[in-house]
Order: sequence, then structure tokens, then C-alpha cells
Amino acid sequence: MTEKPRYRINYDEIPEINVKPKDPGNNAPFVVRMVHGSDTSIMFADRGPGYHTKPHYHDAEQMNYVVSGEIWFFVDGHGYRAAKGDIMRIPRNKIHWAWNRGNEHCVLFESHTPPLIGDDNLRDKVVALLGPDDDRAAIHGIKNLREPYDQAEVDAIEARAIAEEDQRRRKL
Repeated sequence: MTEKPRYRINYDEIPEINVKPKDPGNNAPFVVRMVHGSDTSIMFADRGPGYHTKPHYHDAEQMNYVVSGEIWFFVDGHGYRAAKGDIMRIPRNKIHWAWNRGNEHCVLFESHTPPLIGDDNLRDKVVALLGPDDDRAAIHGIKNLREPYDQAEVDAIEARAIAEEDQRRRKL
């Protein structure tokens, strides 16, 4: 009989990864736990107050489920306030970023297809849920990519989206 494949793991068995943001001035805590299969990865992310990424993209579709707290996602020049229970899609290769403007941590489940495991420093820390039929070498792990961006344009997109949300909430 062959060895039983590792297709299951308990959340508490997944090691925490303390991510050090590469963005200057972004010192907010960011802790993740990640697993992947041959086609998809799941990230359990805890993004602290003040967490603010810079615009980036990746060759993977990203689906987010907000477990607790709230966070803003910015995609294609639009802003989306996502709170507990919300689901947010980031289409493949779309420039996007996120900002936790609140005072609480935001806990998210993120899935990426194909897996977001292309960063060499991350790939070794992510738990692979693979079996004997999965070819590890054939798994195409992708990574976040950045291009130069205009900070004034980013600031304007954020300000417009936040003002629109404030106006919408006042009407409720």
C-alpha cells in the first residue's frame, strides 16, 4: 500500500508567516498561514490596522472572504469597502491594492488560482497538500508584480472611493 497523501491539514498545524511589507512606511502587522494544491492556494491573512499595500497585480484570480473587521480593496480605479461576511473578487492581472483604515485587525480568507507561491521566500513556508500524482515541479506558482505608479492618482482614487462610501452611508 502506498503512503497516504497529505490532502488534509488542521488550521492550527499551518505555520504562521510574519510578512515584512516591502513598502516604505507600511509597518502594520501582517500574518498569514498558507496552503496550496496543484491549482489553487488559500491564504488565511490577518491584516492589522494601518495595513496598506501598494498597487500590484498577479497572474491569478483572487477571491477574498472577510471573516472579521473591514478592509478597502481598490481595483481598476474603484474602491470597495469590504466588511465581515463580504466576498471580494480581484480579477486576474488587474492592478489592485488594499488598505485597513480601521482600528481592528481584518481577518480574510484569500484564494488564488493559480497558487500565489511564486516568491522563493514564501514557497518554502507554505504547506503543500499534494499526493503522489501531483508533480511539484509542474505547479506554476505566481507572485505579486509591481509597475511604477502615480501616488497622486492612487491618493485620488482612495479619496474618491471613501467619499462615495461616506455619502452612500449617510443616505441609509
